[in-house]
Amino acid sequence: MGVFLLSPPAFLVFFSFFTFCLLVDPVFGITRHYKFDVKLHNVTRLCHTRSIISVNGQFPGPRIVAREGDQLLIKVVNHVPNNVSIHWHGIRQLRSGWADGPAYVTQC
Repeated sequence: MGVFLLSPPAFLVFFSFFTFCLLVDPVFGITRHYKFDVKLHNVTRLCHTRSIISVNGQFPGPRIVAREGDQLLIKVVNHVPNNVSIHWHGIRQLRSGWADGPAYVTQC
């Protein structure tokens, strides 16, 4: 008769946790900060000047660079007299009520 240091259920939990720790690839990301200033910008195309919404003076807006495991903190400052909705493409957003979609339609 063998001597068990852990009961069978406790051993199973410990073994599962140990195996999980060995299989998980540690991903250590960094927090990347961005600030988007949304402003009106005059653009002339085909002899017509129009006012468009730009982000940091760019249209389309600036590129967001991140690696897997990074956390993004993006501060959007609206300098336009009207409301602005920012729509993200290609970003998986977990635990966010405002994950994706048009304002007041698919957002909470």
